[in-house]
Amino acid sequence: MKLSIIFVIAFIFVQCDVPESGNPDENQRVRTVAVETVTMEEDTLEEMIRLNGTVEAFDDATISSEASGRIQNIVPLGTQLDEGDVIAGMDDRLLQAQYEASRASYELAVDTYNRQQALYADSIISELEYNTIRTQRDQAAAQLEQAQKQLLDAQIEAPFPGRVEERFVKAGELINPGMPVARIVNTSRVNITAGVPERYAADVREGTRVVISFRAYGDMNREATITFAGNVVDSETRTFPIEIEFPNPDRTVKPEMVAELQIQRRTIENTFVVPRTALVRDEYGPNVFISCTENDYPVAKFVPVETGAVSGALVEIVDGLQAGDEVVVSGQRNLNPGDRLEILDTKGSVEYILAIRNRSTGR
Repeated sequence: MKLSIIFVIAFIFVQCDVPESGNPDENQRVRTVAVETVTMEEDTLEEMIRLNGTVEAFDDATISSEASGRIQNIVPLGTQLDEGDVIAGMDDRLLQAQYEASRASYELAVDTYNRQQALYADSIISELEYNTIRTQRDQAAAQLEQAQKQLLDAQIEAPFPGRVEERFVKAGELINPGMPVARIVNTSRVNITAGVPERYAADVREGTRVVISFRAYGDMNREATITFAGNVVDSETRTFPIEIEFPNPDRTVKPEMVAELQIQRRTIENTFVVPRTALVRDEYGPNVFISCTENDYPVAKFVPVETGAVSGALVEIVDGLQAGDEVVVSGQRNLNPGDRLEILDTKGSVEYILAIRNRSTGR
C-alpha cells in the first residue's frame, strides 16, 4: 500500500532537473505540446489608466442674426470659410438708405459746427448756441455709427475659420435678431474631455502623457498631453474633468466621436513583465507555465505568481519568477503540468514586450 502511494506522488510531481529515467516506453507516453516562450529579463512597465473620452471641436458655434430682414443668400452646407467670410446676406436696401441719410445728416452737422465754431470764437453766438450745435454734431455721428452697424449686420460673417455643418434658415425667409442662421465648426484642432476617478488625483495632472485611439480608425493612435486637469471632484460621479487638446489637420477626428485614452500613471523600473494572456488562473489565483528540463527534455511546470500593476495587455509579476525563467506565452491553454514542450520560438522578454507595446500604441 505504501509503495502505491509513493508511486502516485512521484508520477504527478513535476520537478526541474530530475535525473533521466532511461525508460523510452515511458517517454513515448508523455504528451507533447507546441508552445512559444519568452525568457524573463528585467524590464520597465508604464502603468496606464484606461478611460473613454468624447471629442469636441475646439471652435463650434451657432451663428445668430443681429438684425431683422429677409435672407437673400446663404452658403451651401459643407462650405469651408475663413474668418470674416459671409455666411448669409439679407436684403439691405432699406438699411443702405438709412445709412446714406445718416451720413448726409452727419456731414451737414459737421459743416454747421465748423462754421459756428469761428462765430463762437468771435463771440458772435452764445455759448449755449455753440453747445447745441456741437451736440447735434455728436448725435449725428452716433446715428451714423448705428446705421453703419445695422448695415454691416445684414451680412452675417464667420467669427472664425470653419465649415458650415448646419443651416437653420433658407433664402427668402424673414428673420429677427437672435434667430440662429448656421452652425460653424472648426475641426483643425479638437478637444477631448473625460472624467478621471478621484483615486488617480495624485497621478494625473496637466502635462501627463496620453495615448489616444479611435475604434473607427483601428490602429491609428496619437500621443498628446493633458492640457487641463480640474481641481474639483464631481460629487455624483466622483471624477474630476480633464481636457486634451491636439491638432487635427486632416480632420479625420470628428466631434462626438468616442476616444479611448491611455493615461500614463507611473513608470515601474526593473521588474518582470508578461502578457496578460500568459496567466492561467485557478481557485488559488494567477499562475504561469514555465519550461523546465526533465530527462533532457523541456517540460511544463505550473508556477503560482503574484501580479502587480496592469497596463493594457501587459501585467507586472512581483513574485514567483526570476531572471532566466522561460514563460510560456502561446499554447498554455492546452498545457498540463508535466507535458513535454515543443518550443517553436523563444524570445527575450524585453524584445517581446516591446513588440506588444508598439502594437498597442500604433508605433
